[in-house]
Amino acid sequence: MIKSFASALTLSALLAAPTASHAIVYTFNAVVSGANEAGTAAPGGPGSGTAILAYNNNNTPTLTDDTYNFSMAVFGLSGGTGGRAANAFHIHGAANTIQNGPVRVALDDPTLFTALNSGSTLLVGGINVAAPLGPFTNGTYINLSFLDMLRAGLTYVNVHTSANPMGAVRGQLIEVSVVPEPSTYAMLLAGLGVVGWMARRRRASRA
Repeated sequence: MIKSFASALTLSALLAAPTASHAIVYTFNAVVSGANEAGTAAPGGPGSGTAILAYNNNNTPTLTDDTYNFSMAVFGLSGGTGGRAANAFHIHGAANTIQNGPVRVALDDPTLFTALNSGSTLLVGGINVAAPLGPFTNGTYINLSFLDMLRAGLTYVNVHTSANPMGAVRGQLIEVSVVPEPSTYAMLLAGLGVVGWMARRRRASRA
């Protein structure tokens, strides 16, 4: 078990790095908390965490082949049902920090992401996910691509529970030009390692 976990953790670290030699990779971080909930979702619930999204243009001028890696770790959630920490979790946009926007990415889609969603802990990871194709419009935000929304700071992650169905914890994805703190990456990569190890066990049990 320890060996499998370590292997998954190493693989997660490798996959989190850019893969194309001349591709542009845009990195976005979110600090997730109940205090960040806005509009009809405020006030939020307990829980806090971090999310990282690395968007890769794959060294082409078109958006149709763009991909991204995503990882989120949230702890201390409550109000889920059936033993789950969260009932749903998404990326929304276009909206600033005091607005709400429609769902653009279903982070709880098991065909795209792997999640550990139990008790008070939610870990989500996805590798080389196809970027959603726009254009997206929401109110005064018109005809934006997913990358446009990200770079303008108009996307946010939102975690929903039965106690807080409109949103328990939220974090705006903000572009960063520096590598996040080592402790942040350690937490997220550890989460991805657990998720990867669980996915491997699930596949092995079906074989």
